[in-house]
Amino acid sequence: MFGVQAQDGRERLNAVLAKINSLETFRATVTINGTLTGVLSYKNPFQLHVRLNDGRIISSNGKVLWFYSPDTSVSGRQDLKGGSAGLAGLLSGYETVTVSGRTFRLTSPSKRYSEIILIVSDNDLPRVIKMKRDDEEITEIAFSGIATNIGLGTALFNFQPPTSSQIVENPLNQKE
Repeated sequence: MFGVQAQDGRERLNAVLAKINSLETFRATVTINGTLTGVLSYKNPFQLHVRLNDGRIISSNGKVLWFYSPDTSVSGRQDLKGGSAGLAGLLSGYETVTVSGRTFRLTSPSKRYSEIILIVSDNDLPRVIKMKRDDEEITEIAFSGIATNIGLGTALFNFQPPTSSQIVENPLNQKE
């Protein structure tokens, strides 16, 4: 049961996000939907690099977000127009935020994900994020082996696609 309602839940969530945002760097092993694994590296502000075990790469230097798939040899290049909002952006704008222990439940009928469950560790680092869409599809990302404030070079976040790959500009702006 989720005992603490909106205001207390939102205040507790803001404290967790402040802790995460205070980290200079973050690296973890991620498991997506229990099958796909990879290494996620993050450097403030808003630099991200994820290398999945199937060879796919997601990388951002805060200005440009790249998606690369070696199976299709396609690289998506998305302009971020001033940066992304990271985890705080994903979790913002939810009408209801409830908390029970280390589990947060965010709900909103108007968001891309109608429900997000965030479970944090004893030191307020993310352990699991479950995102549910209106069509009931759930994406779960589990974090393990977390290391914080480690040296991560800038080059890691400046992805250069292979010259043989086809580049698709701003794929997230296209209508389905």
